[in-house]
Amino acid sequence: LLNAATKNQLFQFNGNLYEQTDGVAMGSPLGPLLANVFMCSIEDKLDQDGQLPSYYRRYVDDTFTIMPDIPSAGIFLDTLNNCHPSAKFTIEVERNASLPFIGVELLNLAFRIKTKVYVKPTNTGLLLHYQSHVDNRYKRSLITTMLDRAYRISSDWSYFSQECDRLETVFLKLKYPKHLFNLAVRQFVDSKVADQQHIPSIDTTTHPIRVIIPFKDQVSANVVKKRLTDLSSKIKTLIQPVFISRKLNEDLKVREVKPA
Repeated sequence: LLNAATKNQLFQFNGNLYEQTDGVAMGSPLGPLLANVFMCSIEDKLDQDGQLPSYYRRYVDDTFTIMPDIPSAGIFLDTLNNCHPSAKFTIEVERNASLPFIGVELLNLAFRIKTKVYVKPTNTGLLLHYQSHVDNRYKRSLITTMLDRAYRISSDWSYFSQECDRLETVFLKLKYPKHLFNLAVRQFVDSKVADQQHIPSIDTTTHPIRVIIPFKDQVSANVVKKRLTDLSSKIKTLIQPVFISRKLNEDLKVREVKPA
């Protein structure tokens, strides 16, 4: 099955058929898995030969290592590029005691490394707009999600506060009410300071029952959520509504076949 899914793969370009002789087809579900297997084989070989750094961490195709100096990093880069002719690695070293790594900015402060949220210069702050036709629950959850991400990444409260200020600017541009954002921040911070977990009144050890419902308006959504909450408490089973919105192309698609 593996050979059938990976060998003799054909693709079309400009009307011509080509056979892929190396690598994995773009978009293939096996792509991430095989890429990880490929990297693991390289790492195992380097480890056996004693060429792997003492601190080496990888996530998919991004690797973080700690090297004693720049020449040592260059030597290790050459070692990686000599492992396989199809694999080409690049290197990025810290600048001004700072190094970005997968959304995290690592700060080399003497004998301690601190972390905070890294935002690319090309970041446009494109998130769910407040005027989007979806349930307000998802909008509030988005704020909490971004706050939780900032909290997990930030190594101290000062960096978390900086990210909150940036998020406030982002959400205000998306037309979120300022009082809604401030309330979410206050509730989030209070929950972390108190370190308390809400204990639901019903049993949530089993998987909840999710009911898919078309989203009409916020008033109707609130009524549905209230009634399902009441029903959940009565039958001791968690029932969660999942609201879906109609796609724009469903309203704009052609309704009849026009004559040729």
